[in-house]
Amino acid sequence: MALSSSLVSLGIIVGIYAILALGLNIKFGYTGLLDIGHVAFYLVGAYVTALLVLPPASEQQFATYILGWNWPWLPAIAVGTLVAGLLGMLVALPAIRLREDYLAIAVLGISVILKRVVQSEGWLANGPGSLRGFSQPFREHFPLPGDTLAAAALLGFVVLVLWTVATYLLAQVGTERGGEMATDGGKANRTDGGVTAGRTISDTPGIGGWVVDGLLALTTLGVGYVAARRSRMETSESEQRLLLGAGALFGLAAGAVAWQAFEWWTVFGVSLNWLFGVVVFAGVTAGFYGANRRYAPMAGAVVAAAAFGAAFVAGDSPMVAFVFLAAMSLFVWVFGAVAVARRYSDLSGRDFAIALGLAIVFVACFAPLIVLGGGSGDAMSSIGLFVTMGLLAAFLYGVYYLGSNWGRFGSGVEFVRIVGVGAIWLFVIRYFVMANIVPFQRAGVGAAVNNTVQNLLWLMKFQAGTAEFDYSRFLLVLTLASLGMLYYLSEITVESPFGRVLKAIREDEDVATSLGKNTFAYKVQSMMLGSALAGFAGGLTAIYFQSLVHTMFAPRVTFIAFLALIIGGTANNKGMILGATIYWAFQKATADIAAFFPTAARSSVQALRLAFIGALLIVILYYRPEGLWGEKRTVAEVAEE
Repeated sequence: MALSSSLVSLGIIVGIYAILALGLNIKFGYTGLLDIGHVAFYLVGAYVTALLVLPPASEQQFATYILGWNWPWLPAIAVGTLVAGLLGMLVALPAIRLREDYLAIAVLGISVILKRVVQSEGWLANGPGSLRGFSQPFREHFPLPGDTLAAAALLGFVVLVLWTVATYLLAQVGTERGGEMATDGGKANRTDGGVTAGRTISDTPGIGGWVVDGLLALTTLGVGYVAARRSRMETSESEQRLLLGAGALFGLAAGAVAWQAFEWWTVFGVSLNWLFGVVVFAGVTAGFYGANRRYAPMAGAVVAAAAFGAAFVAGDSPMVAFVFLAAMSLFVWVFGAVAVARRYSDLSGRDFAIALGLAIVFVACFAPLIVLGGGSGDAMSSIGLFVTMGLLAAFLYGVYYLGSNWGRFGSGVEFVRIVGVGAIWLFVIRYFVMANIVPFQRAGVGAAVNNTVQNLLWLMKFQAGTAEFDYSRFLLVLTLASLGMLYYLSEITVESPFGRVLKAIREDEDVATSLGKNTFAYKVQSMMLGSALAGFAGGLTAIYFQSLVHTMFAPRVTFIAFLALIIGGTANNKGMILGATIYWAFQKATADIAAFFPTAARSSVQALRLAFIGALLIVILYYRPEGLWGEKRTVAEVAEE
């Protein structure tokens, strides 16, 4: 099986835990509230969502629970999020006045109590048994593209999300260094790498830059690239009216779909589906008109409309998926390569070679175990295991020695950045080289090439000679779209006056009080927001796993969110995504490594993962105590009168 399916599963988990960490970051990172019972709100969001979605208990075998109202997923997640936020408020009202350490203990106690209630009260949520039997949203329309109107609409939604995000990211590449958007139509000769006249989007000089530009244009079918260039230019009034008109048309279509999707919604016998249609219409139209990068949603809408039309006309032809999803799959790799090259542009070729060497040596340490393990017998497996452990110990000591003496050997860049590049090299080796070993051994070069193509076109699942967009990939798009929306809302929240008061409370509560701020009310609101985000993550978890049991909500969930927060950097929302990615990538990598060990030692290796993660945390705290990205500092300029 191609590794692309594992990548999709990893992306869903990363998205869920990044949302969970965003909630914790608002509480701890920005406000300074030590909440080590964050999992309680995650639990409430998951169980409330599931209990609303499930059919009545009388229709299930061997299961008892309350509610069972058979709601659709969207309103169920909204209610689960709201209930988690209200619980956060109720917990905060008596506990927020406690000293920091007592607050942490009190919230941890509440999380344990809630877990025990769910476990022991059979009438509430099936007791120690699992809640199961709920269907996933839109499951019956997959795989895409299908030959129904609903399947065509879903493909249009997927393409809208992917293309909008891709175009927005493309528009960001050329401006991220200076943080300044070109507003002069490309007339000025800027030095910030902006895509102005005569410059390349990758900020790479010469023919190489134009080649990269061509690849980015090709993989977004031209639409995303043109939109990215135009998003840096000033939008005239006539163009704004055009965007408003286009947004209204697309909003009308989206509103019609919402109207049909919510036809079940009635209050006292009065159908309210039209209300959802109006809300969606207004939201999409306003989004087009008010989006910061105005042409990004425009590009998404244009390509989504084309995808909808193609799927509606061609039915379930695999060519539709190839045109719209294969191109987007390739775009991810090209864009990722450009982003890495820009971020590490200050590293020399020697630094990249050292990082590649670290990755190769790390993989080579497992060669004795791979060669001598498996079917070679217990004695040979034991020899391979001991040799591998010795090589790994030598490797770790070598990394420690190199890091400690980097001032003598290095080129002036931080050693932790070399390790970061080494991790990227390790991913490339695992995903594109090691993944082809087994297919090559079984069926030769053709199988290896086929496997590489499947891993490159990761947005499609290859099965029975055809390619399609399966439900797990749809969940990935849904999760990442939710993460993007909540990240954006978190950013504008912490950048607002409300967010600045939270940071003031964290730094010195007495100063904030002396300035007339009701710090108690702000802390309660911070707890509500962070808890609501945890509840939303719980709802997504219920969708993904289709089964809930109390053991999924152990205290370790909170500590995983804290790990993501510390790794990425407190008070930095972007760092939460990075921290969750590193943690789960580490989990996935160690699980893969454990597969090489003899069966008897495999469980021990997996149990040691927590120790490895602890060591990783110590290394990060030693070299970067502020986290890999650190706190995002905002400098306010005061104009002289």
